[in-house]
Amino acid sequence: MYLTGQVDKRTLDKYEREAKEKNRETWYLSWALDTNQEERDKDKTVEVGRASFETTRKRFTILDAPGHAGFVPNMISGAVQADIGILVISARRGEFETGFERKGQTREHAMLAKTAGVKHLVVLINRMDDPTVGWSE
Repeated sequence: MYLTGQVDKRTLDKYEREAKEKNRETWYLSWALDTNQEERDKDKTVEVGRASFETTRKRFTILDAPGHAGFVPNMISGAVQADIGILVISARRGEFETGFERKGQTREHAMLAKTAGVKHLVVLINRMDDPTVGWSE
């Protein structure tokens, strides 16, 4: 959102300071869409966040839908509005595997997105820097 001009440097700096005060240094970028205090306190998206930007040819709307099991109805309300989805998966040992188990969140969200009409799903692997992952360049 910063690169599109929708969030200015001053606002990002403010979010970064606030995140550091709460020992959440790495979460400040998510606060551009996680705007309510509950989301910031819990480090979880609760409501569907929305932001837009335009290029010379198209207008894009970003919907940040929750991934936590307790907020699946909110995730569905975001997914039904989407043409393309980005499914963010934790690479941490244990979290990654659990997500694909029979009732895992990763598996459930992929199926819900498909059912909601999302035709394309990009999978983004997060937390590659976690020690349990063992990844290096």
